[in-house]
Amino acid sequence: MAASNKISDRVTAEQIERARSVNLVAFLHQYQPGELKRVGLSWTLRSHDSMRISADGKWNWFSQSVGGGDAISYLQKVHGMTFQESIRTLAGEDYQALQAEEAAREPPPRKEFVLPPKNRNSRRAFAYLCSRGIDPEIINHCMKRGLIYEDAQHHNAVFVGHDGTGTARYAMLRSTVSNSGFKIEQAGSNKAFGFCIKGSGQTLYVCEAAIDALSVATLRKLGGRDWRKDSYLALGGVTASAEKMPPALEGILQSFSFNRVVLSLDNDEAGQRAARNIFTMLRQRYPQIELKVCVPQEKDFNDQLRFKRQQYAQPPPSRGVREIALPN
Repeated sequence: MAASNKISDRVTAEQIERARSVNLVAFLHQYQPGELKRVGLSWTLRSHDSMRISADGKWNWFSQSVGGGDAISYLQKVHGMTFQESIRTLAGEDYQALQAEEAAREPPPRKEFVLPPKNRNSRRAFAYLCSRGIDPEIINHCMKRGLIYEDAQHHNAVFVGHDGTGTARYAMLRSTVSNSGFKIEQAGSNKAFGFCIKGSGQTLYVCEAAIDALSVATLRKLGGRDWRKDSYLALGGVTASAEKMPPALEGILQSFSFNRVVLSLDNDEAGQRAARNIFTMLRQRYPQIELKVCVPQEKDFNDQLRFKRQQYAQPPPSRGVREIALPN
């Protein structure tokens, strides 16, 4: 059927913007009342128990191998709506009140933290990380130390954070399905113990996500540096708070001594605002630590790594052609 160009089928830029601002969880409380079921820090649907929806609206329907990052894609891929139909559905109601109501509800009691069962091998997780440009030696290093593995049920890559005794206290799950943006923290995770590759030296690279931390380590190796000497911490996301230090960073600084911290956050408004706030707090609370900020030329350090690999596929990049100035 040819696409319709009738005026009645069109949607305005204002409607699109409004639809994009709708939180999927808030929308589903009204659109599918009684369907949402809480699972740890995320939600599933009673009619589709392989669906996972995170608080920020990202969703993944594992049994169908589809997912997305907002309510628009959900209505298109799950309910078969056209783009215009999904925009009109989302833009036709005021969901801000629902968002506020959801936020005001008492949070569920904190669940005991238990790592997802391990798959008998981690081939899919290994292949996924290689596809993101991560160096195989670094992946193996992390897998041997229990920092990364593949879960048995959904074959997600699991990034584990440990406390000072080596006990797992945190995990971030990320889909290994191509083009899926699904990622979620394991229920009961303690954000004070983020994913961290601990090195022998005194420099700590601070990143937003585990993929970024692995990417910075890989870039260091590609640049001819000894990546094992440095430590690489993933915050598990960032906030705009100017008063509260990210729990993962505060936790590691209380447990280990570093003489230099390199903030390696995303090259977007949220990442750079967080970098400025963290820099100010570190300067005030840890004046003895040397501080540096490293901003990727691409959106984040994994994009930067993949760009580098494409640009310098053969031969491997040398020190002289590094386009990224990660501090020595």
